[in-house]
Amino acid sequence: METTRSQRISGLDLLRALAILLVLLAHYPKTGSGLFTRALNLGWTGVDLFFVLSGYLIGGQLFKSLAEGEQVGYGIFYLRRLLRTLPSYYVVLGVYFLLSPAPGWRYLVFLQNFDNPKTFAPSWSLCVEEQFYLVFPLFVWLLHRSRWLIWSIPAMLGLEFVIRAVTWLQVRPDLLPEPHALETYMSYLYYPTTCRLDGIVLGVGIAALKWFRPVLWMSLMARGNQLLCASGVLLAASVLGLWKHYSFLCSTTGFTLLNLSFAFLTASALSHTSLLARIHVWGAKQIALLSYSVYLTHSLALELTGHIFDGFHSLPAALTAMALILLFAGLLHFGVERPSLSLRDRLLAKPSTPRYAEFPIASPLSSH
Repeated sequence: METTRSQRISGLDLLRALAILLVLLAHYPKTGSGLFTRALNLGWTGVDLFFVLSGYLIGGQLFKSLAEGEQVGYGIFYLRRLLRTLPSYYVVLGVYFLLSPAPGWRYLVFLQNFDNPKTFAPSWSLCVEEQFYLVFPLFVWLLHRSRWLIWSIPAMLGLEFVIRAVTWLQVRPDLLPEPHALETYMSYLYYPTTCRLDGIVLGVGIAALKWFRPVLWMSLMARGNQLLCASGVLLAASVLGLWKHYSFLCSTTGFTLLNLSFAFLTASALSHTSLLARIHVWGAKQIALLSYSVYLTHSLALELTGHIFDGFHSLPAALTAMALILLFAGLLHFGVERPSLSLRDRLLAKPSTPRYAEFPIASPLSSH
């Protein structure tokens, strides 16, 4: 059993490492618009993989208590999330405030994704995550019955499709000239939380199956490689749907198919029968551990590389960018992220920890 547990963890680490590498491929400056460049730019899908992983891991934290008949520690949940994400984010945001132009007030309260963030652009996905952390415990508290929680998953996916469809019909980015088409698409369909919940919802759905439908879950876990194959088929379908920029299919079904693919991929990584659970890629665990810090700092590293070199397409520029990405991420990880996690562990290890679980749900919401 210990081996299986280790394999499952390594499978998720592999997916985290894959997600951050995809993001780096997408964000590294490129020239041209050929087939190869477009394929590299599909690395933006790494963010959706992060969303699925986050939904599964965060959903499991609360569902475990419900499934075992225990009192849900909402206060502990908020404390864990606060110390996990906010210190590193605000340190990097502070660096951006020292630069020109400084970010606006929206960045302080995670609302920049309802605009078109020009500065610290990757932070839009952190807004989606933080808003999810804030609302999800209330959602669980209201729909505490397992049947309601599970049926809310397809309902939310259907609602997401409707929201994106209506939004697309209102703004019609496919009829606009560039660069206005891109700005409209990103501002109304790509960045807002209301259009980007598919991945998190599906991740929560995986956690709900694990904790509330154990028989079905064990049946799925016995079919790890079938899940992996299904993920590949759905991924191919999503790429076809996403390939035509700004189309109705790209803006609606494309996101759903993509996140369904990553949901099957995540479930496969959790299965001890899957290839993903059996392979061990050197460095994947280390990259996974650094992934949050890399995500927060890689734009700073790329901007500095751009100031040093006239273009990004020489070997010295690429090596410098890689070195700066690792340097900045290492400084943030060891200087802020790990101390914050150590503080969290010390606080939660205190004998007084149970009092957090007794807080009413309004208290952590109002103090977030």
